Amino acid sequence: MSEICLDTLTATTAAREIREGRLSAETLLEACLARIERFNPHLNALVTVDAAGAREAARAADRQLAAGGAVLPLLGVPVSIKDAFATRGLRTTASHKPLADYVPAADATVVSRLRAAGAVIVGKSNLPELAGAPHCWSPVFGLTRNPWDPQRTPGGSSGGAAVAIAAGLSLLEVGSDLAGSIRIPAAYCGVAGLKATENRIPRTGHIPHLPEHLGGTRSVRHMLSFGVLARSVADLQLGYGLMAGPDGMDSEVPPLPVPSPLRGRDGGPLRLALWDDFGLPLCERTRAGLAGMLQRLEAAGHRVERGVPPGLDPAHLRVLFGLIGGAEIGLGMPSWQRAFLLAARHLLPPSEGVMRAVARGLRFDMRAYNRALNEREEAICRLETFLSGFDALLCPVATTVAYPGRPMSLFSGAPRLSVAGRRLPYLEATIGLTLPFSVTGSPVAALPLGIEDGLPVGIQVVGRRWGEEALLAVAAQLEPIFGGFVAPPLGD
Repeated sequence: MSEICLDTLTATTAAREIREGRLSAETLLEACLARIERFNPHLNALVTVDAAGAREAARAADRQLAAGGAVLPLLGVPVSIKDAFATRGLRTTASHKPLADYVPAADATVVSRLRAAGAVIVGKSNLPELAGAPHCWSPVFGLTRNPWDPQRTPGGSSGGAAVAIAAGLSLLEVGSDLAGSIRIPAAYCGVAGLKATENRIPRTGHIPHLPEHLGGTRSVRHMLSFGVLARSVADLQLGYGLMAGPDGMDSEVPPLPVPSPLRGRDGGPLRLALWDDFGLPLCERTRAGLAGMLQRLEAAGHRVERGVPPGLDPAHLRVLFGLIGGAEIGLGMPSWQRAFLLAARHLLPPSEGVMRAVARGLRFDMRAYNRALNEREEAICRLETFLSGFDALLCPVATTVAYPGRPMSLFSGAPRLSVAGRRLPYLEATIGLTLPFSVTGSPVAALPLGIEDGLPVGIQVVGRRWGEEALLAVAAQLEPIFGGFVAPPLGD
């Protein structure tokens, strides 16, 4: 049997080792469970661990291989699931107290597809309430800690997911991303993430919206995307290829072919755009990561052109996100939450552009809502036209690397963050650089750039809508230049 090194093992490598008989699924699972027992109590990445169910699945995988059965793409590979996705027979809370004991009768589509591919589900990962914030404090399960510095946040909402991957508690995770919820945790924890094109992966079984027994109805119709968190671009492609495509229930997912396996480019020079001026400051570590990236790209012979896509104003795109998000998310809010935000909007200073826009969106009539959607369509067209001249667009993920974590919610007040000597509103500081590509629904790969002064820095690699194959091929070419995944110093 191969020696297991969960510090660096990837899902793709694990699947190959199991498939070729050098590693048993049961042995790999026991190594993951031992790691969960050792590190999870402090990190609080996984909030539900299904050791019994995982052991049964791992033994079944080994029996299937021994009997010469079908060799599935993820056979025997331990994965975890963001607690916003329904898991049959396994508690699914979305960190929402009314769902604290909810056990779904059916899997979310992405979960059923991972099971069908042979994955071994070890548990569910933490997130903020209803996936509604870029941090990872849950009113049900508490605070999740960044494996690079336990005093800092892993980001959110897929914070527990990113920590589980970085710490080797599992090897693949499903994420959801409305405002940066895959990309920010990937950057803060030093792992890779893929936000697929909007409507590329079915939302069936994702919370929110709430289950029917709580009166839930779907209200979010735009900008929400789904994807993968993992340790390598090959793993992103593996997970994406398994989860994308229509399921007969989410009618907005088109019947487009899903390419697999990952096909690399010819290895020639890339033409890349760099957009690093969003009207917000960048912290010293982020600036250092970008400078090092440019040096490495130049040394590798790639062409990078700095500039802003014509006609796209990042401040306006942030406002546009708030307007559409406020209109749609607000429909699913309890009346007291709507009333709170509507009252609070009069107290918000002009610098709180995103929150002010959300509050405005709560009051939208159909004419105003339609106008915002038309502006969104124009932004999509402008970015697509710009990207037609490049292999990809590079952008920082956030104004700052991981910041100190603490319990917080929308209604307890979020802190302003100090970035390069400026005090920024919380949402501008955290999601200000991811929102433009939520508005456009673009596919984005978040890749680690390296470690700056002890903390990971990430980069957004933005591709054209429906172009995941081309985007991931570019990301695969960039990955060795940027350095790839580095294991965090977990200690004891």
